[in-house]
Amino acid sequence: MSAADSTLTRTRAIRAAAEALVDAVAERAARTPREAAEAAYYPGHPLGSVEAIEAEIIRRREQQPVAPAGLPLAA
Repeated sequence: MSAADSTLTRTRAIRAAAEALVDAVAERAARTPREAAEAAYYPGHPLGSVEAIEAEIIRRREQQPVAPAGLPLAA
């Protein structure tokens, strides 16, 4: 594989990873706080309960800025 092919492959891989990340963030942001909390919960979770996780998600969402398209900048 030439250096140019390697660079192109790397660029494509980075672009694909970025697109996957954007999709995952959008999917997570589309969940209600309750749905996100239920997905995040596991026995022994540091916050202790789905309700506590849900409250933390709500708190964080209230603090974060929102992108112009209506999607959070980070979820």
